[in-house]
Amino acid sequence: MTRQADPEQRAVLAAVDAAAAPALALAQWMADHPELSLEERATSERYRAHLAELGFAVEAGVAGMPTAFVARRGGSRAPVCAALLAEMDALPEIGHACGHNLSGPASLLAAQALAAAVPEAALRLLVVGCPAEEIGVGKRRLVEAGVFAEADVAMMAHASDMRRAHRLFLGTRKVEFVFHGRAAHAAAYPERGINALDAVIALFVNVGLLRQQLPRAARIHGIVTEGGVAPNIIPERAAALFWVRALEDAQLEHAYQRVVQCAEGAAASTGTRLELVRVAGESPPMQPNPPLADLYRQQLELLGLSESDHAPDASIGSSDITHVSRVVPTIHPNFPIGTDLQLHTREFADATTRAGGAQGLLEGARALALTVLALARSEAVRAAVAAAHPARRRCC
Repeated sequence: MTRQADPEQRAVLAAVDAAAAPALALAQWMADHPELSLEERATSERYRAHLAELGFAVEAGVAGMPTAFVARRGGSRAPVCAALLAEMDALPEIGHACGHNLSGPASLLAAQALAAAVPEAALRLLVVGCPAEEIGVGKRRLVEAGVFAEADVAMMAHASDMRRAHRLFLGTRKVEFVFHGRAAHAAAYPERGINALDAVIALFVNVGLLRQQLPRAARIHGIVTEGGVAPNIIPERAAALFWVRALEDAQLEHAYQRVVQCAEGAAASTGTRLELVRVAGESPPMQPNPPLADLYRQQLELLGLSESDHAPDASIGSSDITHVSRVVPTIHPNFPIGTDLQLHTREFADATTRAGGAQGLLEGARALALTVLALARSEAVRAAVAAAHPARRRCC
């Protein structure tokens, strides 16, 4: 599998193998003890204790989140500073159905292998404990707090049913449309009422027609969150929550404004008053970094692993890692843990605890560690990665 690996690469891979058992045990423990967003106290404590034992300097409670942390190791004059992102939260009722019990330990395992095999003068490592990915706020707060200001690259690997080095994410806007009308007896005095629920229904009709005119990369989905209290009372208040997503900033803004116009039209046609409430957890589209993704791809080839036949924009959603991609070159590759699996299902959560989950965790750790090693060894690669980022960040 690694016959072409040179001595340094073999040392990193051997270090991954040597520390694999505790990482796999941590993944299983997380599956057995899932913790929700911003409540990942025991998981964060285990992450931090493990890194502290390895000699990392751990700073807890960063960005105003008790479970967030930054663990640092390496000299300040090292040629590259790499941030490995360690997610930790689970989903309500279905546990680790997004596989954070694999991706978090994979980042920790990669960091441990690099710390064991690469001199501190050659590499500065950050392990960033990232809470609340599932509600879309953790990494945004970390970015706003300046956590990634010292990093030259950021990366993590995520469980999936596919293997790909380059993966995109849709940006998302979240808004609740609240329509205010006037209550009346629905049978005796209907002419005195203003039906807020009619506005919600008109909104969904408008959006349904709008979808025909949107580009393929744009997505709109909504639910009714409030629709009245009784059939014999004309609803004086009704509401709908919508998410608007797209792959590019301009597309996202255009689609969002069109949905707002749909709501405004619904209010005008029903005589209701419209209130817009923006919702937390919004994120921009992913800023890709092709050279960094190509570097990860090269490590997959070194490991004898072939990518799946999936485009970067196939089967994608949104993630708060896109905030990180706007300030530092970032990748979010996939490793497979089975076939024909869907994220956020009980079947996916079960798959994380089987043999495929263990194999995927180790694949992610190996590929991440080799990618960071390649960055540490090549000034030309670092320059290419930095040049591909819009901010033209220096990497050395």
